Amino acid sequence: MTRKSRLLACAAVALLLLGGAEIARRAANLPSLPVLVNLQLDLTPRSQTYKLYDANPIRRSSHPAPLPTTLHPLDLALPWKDGGTLDVAAFLKATHTHAFLVVQDGKVVFEHYTDGYDAASRFTSFSVAKSFVATLTGAALAEGKLASLQEPIGNYLSGEEIAPAYGNITVGQLLDMRSGIDVDERYGGSLTSPVVRMYLSTDLGKFLAGLSGLRFAPGSRFEYRSVDTLVLSRVLVRTTGQSLSSYAQQTLWEPLGMEQDATWSTDSQAHGVEKAFCCINTTARDFAKLGLLYLNQGRAGGKQVVSAAWTDEPRQPVNRGNALDYRDGWWIPPGNETDRDFSAIGVFGQYVYINPATRTVIVKLSDHGVEQDEVLTLLAMRKVAHFVSGKD
Repeated sequence: MTRKSRLLACAAVALLLLGGAEIARRAANLPSLPVLVNLQLDLTPRSQTYKLYDANPIRRSSHPAPLPTTLHPLDLALPWKDGGTLDVAAFLKATHTHAFLVVQDGKVVFEHYTDGYDAASRFTSFSVAKSFVATLTGAALAEGKLASLQEPIGNYLSGEEIAPAYGNITVGQLLDMRSGIDVDERYGGSLTSPVVRMYLSTDLGKFLAGLSGLRFAPGSRFEYRSVDTLVLSRVLVRTTGQSLSSYAQQTLWEPLGMEQDATWSTDSQAHGVEKAFCCINTTARDFAKLGLLYLNQGRAGGKQVVSAAWTDEPRQPVNRGNALDYRDGWWIPPGNETDRDFSAIGVFGQYVYINPATRTVIVKLSDHGVEQDEVLTLLAMRKVAHFVSGKD
């Protein structure tokens, strides 16, 4: 066989392999091969991976409300590993932070960007989106579109959409991650991981319809599961009669005075189902406005978006040693008895931290490790909140 013939044969085999891979990809409802390769090789920073997916638009508010700014230096030592401390610059570098925003009593008092990002840069939220979905749930309750958290989801979703075994799971159990729906939360990039398959799926409706297992009896215990937020979002779509992104634009973006257009990543252009568990894409300043809504007892733009009781619920103190607690779509750090602080947290180091005692909101957007240094980061933010409010 000549060299040319060997090259042609190799090319033919490569085309056959690629053709087979493409058929398998489509059958598995996965993104394009270039996207899969990009994700596998980390060619795009994790905080910018929204650029790889289709998305639904969320328009900026027709009455944008820029945050007033009075910047001050943060000259303090933050508690860190092994009883040590870091100054703020070292803390931000150690946790691979691209955007760090501190809002105290409604004013931006510290704002820092690195690596070419700035106040107009858009970042993906990862699981910070879950706290937005939780807030939309509170808004649907306030508007009477959702009757109560005790309603079974079978009242809204048909047997073709979810397995019959899930019909008696309540809205509240989804909100608190107590459904028992069996989609393992192991990360790591492998397509054998159910949560990775859900994240990559180009047909989330089909993904949900194909689930049937329960890990435990609904309501019997907490277990963090992104699938709960996806199912909750499907309930919201049914009760509001709107897409999740459209309801977010009307209910949050408009009254909160969001300054920038945003997007919510979807499974595909063909289906347009939002990745409710992970992927709101917006700026640090607009992320901060979700926190301000909770500091202001649920009011924004002259509107009671969620009830004051709703904003009070995640503030309740817990006593779980050094562990995080989870309630109503929010994480609660250890030792919150005095501050009643709580936070949205996304994998790779995304935070919207809220401290009612100091009236502080902190946004941190990063490309840090998977679920890395979360408790330490929240305690460092609590220290910053005390410093900017004059409590330290």
